[in-house]
Amino acid sequence: MAEQQPSGSTEPPLPASRRRSVSAGNLLVLAVTVAGTLWALWWLHDRFTHVYVLDARISADMILLSSEVSGWIVEVPVAESDRVRRGDVLLRIDDRTAAARRAELAAALAALDADIVTAAARVALTAQRSVSHLDAARSRLEAARSLLAAAAGDLEVAAADWQRAGPLRERNLLSQQQFEEIRNVFRHAEQVERQRTAEVATARADLAEAEADAAEVAVREAELAALRQRRIMAEHQLAQAEAALAHHTIHAPADGVIDALFVDPGEHVAASQRVLLMHDPAQVHVKANVKETDVRHLEPGQSLTLRVDAYPDRTRGGTVRRIGDATTGQFALLPNPNPSGNFTKITQRLEVTIDLDEVDPLLKPGMMVEVKFARRS
Repeated sequence: MAEQQPSGSTEPPLPASRRRSVSAGNLLVLAVTVAGTLWALWWLHDRFTHVYVLDARISADMILLSSEVSGWIVEVPVAESDRVRRGDVLLRIDDRTAAARRAELAAALAALDADIVTAAARVALTAQRSVSHLDAARSRLEAARSLLAAAAGDLEVAAADWQRAGPLRERNLLSQQQFEEIRNVFRHAEQVERQRTAEVATARADLAEAEADAAEVAVREAELAALRQRRIMAEHQLAQAEAALAHHTIHAPADGVIDALFVDPGEHVAASQRVLLMHDPAQVHVKANVKETDVRHLEPGQSLTLRVDAYPDRTRGGTVRRIGDATTGQFALLPNPNPSGNFTKITQRLEVTIDLDEVDPLLKPGMMVEVKFARRS
């Protein structure tokens, strides 16, 4: 029996399949609405309970290498993005002039060493000779003094005999021959005494000469000391020349990667001119500028959540290493103390350094990072 249409209705009834389609669509809309509402509630809760810093960046301790000498670049064995080890050669500067200077100073140092050896030998020889001469001169002086004393004694006896001989001869108690013999003995004793006196004077002169030789030893020792001081100065000059020669080759100060080269082979560099930039990929970290109103939620050692924009499908962990002691505005080239009455308050930011829990070679300095941490009640 056919269904009867309700009175007053002009629309035909919907088929059963159409009614089921409408019901499924309503359920889908309802599910999407509920899911969106739940997501919105979660998002609002997450924003109220956590702090997000969206302008953080991967950072590293960038090493800027400069030339310590001027000269022409003869070799650059590395290229940008090359990985190097500590001690690897990064750049060579023409070192022919520095090498010649070092060789010249090395030859001068060798000549000084030879002069020192010669001077030391002269000191030893002079000292030995002066000691022997001094001993011999003293011995001769003592011998001369002894002979002089003996001659003086003989002269005294001869003088006494001569004084007695005169009166005895006047009384004819001595013969003329005996008188003359006594006189000759006296005169001979006088001559011997004068000779011994001269010998003592000569021995004293020899002793003075030997003592002068001993003083010459001190002079030669002073010359030797001066030569040794000159050698010390020459050693310092040689060390400076060796350092200058070593500065013509630039080595990697640490393991790392070459970020930028500012020179090419054949160019002339000046002292203190920068030549390349590098960093250690194993020492990267995150620098985040956190609002001063959110810094109270941070402390050193606190764990954070990081998400790198280049790899958004992975969440990384980090730890706060340091919280800056001054706002970034204090380092501006043109600080604005705003002494006038017009004032617009702007929230300042403090730099926070964050260490990564895991080293990832994919992270490059300058990459954008999103930092997330919980608010404290």
